Amino acid sequence: MSTNGHFSPGRRATLFSLLGAMAAAACNGGGGDSGAPVPAPPGSIPARLTLSGAQMLTPDGQPIVLRGINEGTWGKMRSDDATTIAAQGGKAVRVLIRWWGLYGGSPVESRVDTAPGHFDPDHLAQFLREVQWCIDAGLWVIAAIDSNCGQNGLQDAGTAQYCDPAGAYPGGRNFWTDPTQRQLFKQAWVHLAGILKDYPQIACYEPLPEPLAGRDSSHGAEVSAFYQELMTAIEDQAGDRRTPFLVGARDAYNINLCDEAYIAAPRWANRVVYTGNLFLRTNKSQQENIANLETRLAALVEMKTRRNVPVFIQQFGVRTGDDPSGFYLEAGLSRMNAAGVGYTGWQWRQNSSNPDEYAIVVTDADTGNDVVKTNILALYSQYWKA
Repeated sequence: MSTNGHFSPGRRATLFSLLGAMAAAACNGGGGDSGAPVPAPPGSIPARLTLSGAQMLTPDGQPIVLRGINEGTWGKMRSDDATTIAAQGGKAVRVLIRWWGLYGGSPVESRVDTAPGHFDPDHLAQFLREVQWCIDAGLWVIAAIDSNCGQNGLQDAGTAQYCDPAGAYPGGRNFWTDPTQRQLFKQAWVHLAGILKDYPQIACYEPLPEPLAGRDSSHGAEVSAFYQELMTAIEDQAGDRRTPFLVGARDAYNINLCDEAYIAAPRWANRVVYTGNLFLRTNKSQQENIANLETRLAALVEMKTRRNVPVFIQQFGVRTGDDPSGFYLEAGLSRMNAAGVGYTGWQWRQNSSNPDEYAIVVTDADTGNDVVKTNILALYSQYWKA
């Protein structure tokens, strides 16, 4: 894959600005740095999905399969992105706020222990703006708090040092090894859910993405107990007993291990959606790569059928540089649609000029304007609308 931050002449010929409204927003300050106030939540009972066996149901009781996209790089979502996604047929956007972690680029860390809910007020306001933009466009929102420290803390040397500056946690300083951090994170979730419970069209709360990468099966029960602790706090302390939860297995949402995440406790029947990552692999023969895709998707479908529970893929995608024709992207989209499995692709917007990465929208290195990968968007749109 190319790491060149500028477009080649050939790439410029195929990647161009698709939507005038997006370009206008980029030029006219319609981006994530808007000074708009945090929206007041509505006074009526908010619309929610419900779960019935393996189905997600709309508030009026109709089956729904959520298909959409991840918002992408923190703070880069623009006010008209959601309307564009909806116009292309998307039904859902996964919106994340990052809390306690080493994140590159512009300041992304939202944690401030002395602030209400332990969130930087400006970051929380930005997150709620993005949520409101999606709601206003008629989209369902998967709300997640991401924590690179909390999920593992050992992703690389820089992360290990950031999460554990004193070197006191050789197994990683995270939500399983440091009870104090676990308690603060739980308080953050209670605070956030206490706000979002009054917003309509929140599809799911995703308590913590991609827990304990690289850990063996002895950690499966620990992950499940952690999720149940957070879910209980959200229900009992934040008072939200309506919004479904989205959880996955250890080893960073390893989709082959998805059944490990199943929670048998009666309290959580028809309250939990199960997930796994499905990033596409292109490093072997075409036949082998497609077989790998089908095997991993089949694990989630088998869980759905055997456990009679709803499933959803919260991160799906392939790097454009590894799949310039869109062959693998279409292979994944067509198979997920055929299996009736919802998903949010990775990702909508990216703070980069590198067209070989995942995002549908990147930034022109010379002008700073949006550049839309029209062939990638067209594929997503085709299967969102199917």
